[in-house]
Amino acid sequence: MGENTAVKWILFFFFPALFIYGLLHVYSSKPAQAKRTKDLTAQEEAGRKVYNKFCVGCHGVNGDGQSEAAKFFKDKPPNFHTAVFRWKSTPEGCLPTDEDLMHILNWGLPQTPMPSFKLVPEVQKRAVIAYIKSFSDRWEKGQPDHEKCQSVYRKIKRPVNFGSPELIAKGKEIYAQNCTACHGEQGRGDGPLASTLPVPPTDLTYPVRAAGPNPEDTFRVLTVGLEGSPMPKFDFLSEEDRWALVSYIAYLMNKGK
Repeated sequence: MGENTAVKWILFFFFPALFIYGLLHVYSSKPAQAKRTKDLTAQEEAGRKVYNKFCVGCHGVNGDGQSEAAKFFKDKPPNFHTAVFRWKSTPEGCLPTDEDLMHILNWGLPQTPMPSFKLVPEVQKRAVIAYIKSFSDRWEKGQPDHEKCQSVYRKIKRPVNFGSPELIAKGKEIYAQNCTACHGEQGRGDGPLASTLPVPPTDLTYPVRAAGPNPEDTFRVLTVGLEGSPMPKFDFLSEEDRWALVSYIAYLMNKGK
């Protein structure tokens, strides 16, 4: 391919894409204001400004995830009015902790449109978390069961034999019995049910995990599931079996590397 032809192709694809992005920005960047009867606190108002700067384009003016940009996403943004969050460390039916939300802001959600905001000052991230909470009255009511709704991280302890050949082999058997229908035999998220699901299964071979960078993060997902998605909790498995499954998932991610 000649240099002139290559330039023409670049111009053909780049400028229309840039134009579309500009339109999405215009239609998705109207100032947001959470619908509530009481006035925003100083922290929430500061968070509203952060939200309008970084979040409104995807999550929408009303925090319901119904932005123009979101129409193009296969993995849709959450509706903050329901206060149902997929990536959290608390059981189903419970609100996430502030640290769960901070984890998402810092880490992002790889394999989804949600980027990392690690470089944004923490005070601004705390403020936007407070503002996000103002979209739903569930936060004012608090956790439905304080003891039940504690973060599972406090009980997670990685075993000394994590990642051993024996645990990987055991995890492979458990994976074959429980995970291939959605995640596929090789863990690429291409199982026979994958195309029928409203939320795409995670590609477990991807080098960065949406749940977080540590094995404990994957164990957390197996323990509480991903609320609001087809991913169930696997707490019917013993802790040893869940760690075996995490060992095998880590093996899939690092296989051949």
